[in-house]
Amino acid sequence: MALPTLLKDSLELPVVGSPLFIVSGPELVIAQCKAGVVGSFPALNARPVEKLDEWLSRIEDELGEYRALNPGKKVAPYAVNQICHASNDRLMQDMETCVKHRVPIIITSLRPPAEIVDAAHSYGGLVFHDVINVKHARKAAEQGVDGLILVCAGAGGHAGTLSPFALVREVKQWFGGTILLSGAISDGFAIASALTLGADLAYMSTPTCSRACTAIISAPPSPLRAWIRTICPLPTRPG
Repeated sequence: MALPTLLKDSLELPVVGSPLFIVSGPELVIAQCKAGVVGSFPALNARPVEKLDEWLSRIEDELGEYRALNPGKKVAPYAVNQICHASNDRLMQDMETCVKHRVPIIITSLRPPAEIVDAAHSYGGLVFHDVINVKHARKAAEQGVDGLILVCAGAGGHAGTLSPFALVREVKQWFGGTILLSGAISDGFAIASALTLGADLAYMSTPTCSRACTAIISAPPSPLRAWIRTICPLPTRPG
């Protein structure tokens, strides 16, 4: 598995909660990270633009306090999604704020952005870029991204149409970074399937992410749960 050091010992499940336009905000991101999965939100959700600085400060403060009070818990890093398109006239201002806060993970969409990669790498941050085909994946890899989010059939947002069986296998032949898989992932079986295909992380929407994590952690012993434990240890079942 090509998991970066940042993620190796901070996840309860190999899951990134995808950024949801309008929906995702500090409360949701903090809850996801406390649960041990990467929480994320689009920078454009913070309005006006000055609000982004407030959101990042709140996320960092609350997660820092939670870590201090719960030293035995795995607390995942958070991510900010940047829409790299000419219509986004606040992109670089938002990225300056992210650099100021040393945001652990930047998720980029649309154009593969060399300047965003350079900015994130300047402080040791990671950049994951979402793609829907091999052509786009190669362009993003050329820009030096750390991971590729393969948006396959069944995914929301900028939905792809390719089968994950085809896209994951093709990309893994030449890309050595982190691979995240998106597309109709809604439970533990789908998470396990994504890892079996060769993905390092499952990329799923927040409602399904919450249901899947709760179901896996609370489920009685089973071969599926035991197998996921070998990849990403889970907490003890409550009660």
